[in-house]
Amino acid sequence: MTGPSRPEGNQIEASPTPERWTRSHRWRTLSRVLLLAVILALAVGVATLYVGRLSALPTPFVDDMAGVEAIARLLVIAPHPDDEIIAAGGLMQKVLQQGGQVHVVIVTNGDGSASATMLESRRLPGAAQYLQAGVNRQQESLRALALLGIPPEDVDFLGYPDQGIRALWSDHWNSEGVYRSPFTRMTSSMYPLTYNPVSVYTGNSLLADLRSIIADFCPDVVVAPHLEDSHADHWATGAFTALAAALERNGEMPRLLLYLVHRGDFPVPRGSLQFAPLFPPLRLVNDTVYWQKVTLPDEMVGLKGEAMESFRSQLPLTGTYLRSFVRQNELFCELASPVAMPLIADQEPTPLVSQWELIGEVELRPVLLDSTGDTLFQELSRSTDFTALYVGVREDEVWIVAELRGGQSSVMRYRFLVVAADGDDPISVRSVLAPRFLPRSPQEAVGRFVMARFDRAALGDPHTLVASVESAYPGGPVVDRAGWVAVDLAAAMVPEQPRD
Repeated sequence: MTGPSRPEGNQIEASPTPERWTRSHRWRTLSRVLLLAVILALAVGVATLYVGRLSALPTPFVDDMAGVEAIARLLVIAPHPDDEIIAAGGLMQKVLQQGGQVHVVIVTNGDGSASATMLESRRLPGAAQYLQAGVNRQQESLRALALLGIPPEDVDFLGYPDQGIRALWSDHWNSEGVYRSPFTRMTSSMYPLTYNPVSVYTGNSLLADLRSIIADFCPDVVVAPHLEDSHADHWATGAFTALAAALERNGEMPRLLLYLVHRGDFPVPRGSLQFAPLFPPLRLVNDTVYWQKVTLPDEMVGLKGEAMESFRSQLPLTGTYLRSFVRQNELFCELASPVAMPLIADQEPTPLVSQWELIGEVELRPVLLDSTGDTLFQELSRSTDFTALYVGVREDEVWIVAELRGGQSSVMRYRFLVVAADGDDPISVRSVLAPRFLPRSPQEAVGRFVMARFDRAALGDPHTLVASVESAYPGGPVVDRAGWVAVDLAAAMVPEQPRD
């Protein structure tokens, strides 16, 4: 039998053909590129998760909320269907159990989620599918609230655009600039369940609806989203609520409790852990806010969990996240009633707050302390990361100063937004420090401080203003935002004492 032939002597096998070598080389190159891309994506993901976890480290130092048993009329403001249960599913049960009344306002119908709508409709969503998703989400909220004992007549759906509340707050206040939803393609609510069917998608319309509800229901406590919530619909809804409450000066202002839903890796840990407590992120604990908890008995925790299961359209994608808020307690915080600094009239404007000359024996203090290093971009770019917001007022001007973690940069854009409340229609004013190649004026920026000045008469001589500031790279998205914060100007206007 003859065995397999073998090369003899110095005979060698033929080398691969050029075509085979080329294909092999291309495959190896492509594999290396793909591997490098995966490694890079993992590195960015790990870095982002690391920073998110830093901002979400919990703190156990949270007091029990005082005055829960005295709440007689509770108003809950939710940006989307499900936020009312996430935030206050237990508190609502407590108020009802002690004989109080609860009213729920849901600002949008959550009709702008492409992934959830696609999963639900099993097709690429268009306007009709988004509208149907909104109808479905309304019904989910009504079922969840009914489990807690809240009937449909105590629920108002405002029907404003999902993922559009920030735009209403920042840019679309008046009827000349009505906002159009990119999802439903509507400029007003077409839902049968709509609180005000003639309203249009503007900031003035949303504010008017909230003011009307507050005036009719006369709540003693209002629950609204936290100013540091990373979801734009949430923090903007909180800003609208704070402004609406500030404009109601006829009676005693309701107590404003703020809740957090979206931020980094909050809550920690995630998952269905009904036996575990809920803690606020450590970086959001400072001298300008006061965190409190409402501890829930087991039966209330269980009923809140049952209500959460009503949101069937959301559970396939965010079920673990939603169930993470069914815990032994709920968290709320209150702002420390910020008042503007009273400024002596004839001083030179400066962003260096340490050089401000104040009337009387007033201690200089910020109206807001902002958390730092919350994202990878903020961690790497100190000139975009805010630490504090200061507000000063004199007879003719309002000064707003933002302090940064590092020196301000002339190539960055800093945008101040003020919405002034004078008892009538609010006045929205922006001041933008645009990117430039030359250094900014010392009346605009010095070191870590940037400043905007607003004419009080142009603002309508307001008693309150809601202020915020944003940073961004030229032509890029917002990197950091400090505020909103509602600042009392009237309390700062004390008579100026004559100088010695």
